[in-house]
Amino acid sequence: MNPTRLFAILLLVSLVSCQTKSAFDYSEAIVRMERELSADIAEVDQKLLAYMDAKKSDSAVMMSKHMEALAEEKLNEVEKLKVPPVNEGDNFKKSAVRYFSYIKSIYTAFRKFTMAATAAEKEKERKKLAKIIGEKNEITKAMQEAQRKFALANNFLIEKK
Repeated sequence: MNPTRLFAILLLVSLVSCQTKSAFDYSEAIVRMERELSADIAEVDQKLLAYMDAKKSDSAVMMSKHMEALAEEKLNEVEKLKVPPVNEGDNFKKSAVRYFSYIKSIYTAFRKFTMAATAAEKEKERKKLAKIIGEKNEITKAMQEAQRKFALANNFLIEKK
């Protein structure tokens, strides 16, 4: 094999591996944010249930606001992440933005439910919250599918939970 051809092959392999690495790093950054938020969600949801059982609405509202802010923070981080110039990058980012927006909407709806003053308002907000929570599987599956396509298009494997 002549040296020019060997150099061209090596250059091509290094370019492809660089794109794969930047795609993988991008995916891992989003996964890290999701895992961090999930840990907070697990902790806060237990507290919210306890506050609701104890009829401590003010505490539940405070915790809901706290989670709205955390979800907003993660959403902003995702929005600021620069998508690497790789296949399916924009689609994966759109899906991640939708996912983190969805998480924020849960706590916004829960806060509004908790703050409702009348039984009619509470029922209205409860229905909104139930509708949002009912979308969880769809939103989560869409995010997972976008990540799977992103990984496949960029030649890396994702770890299954």
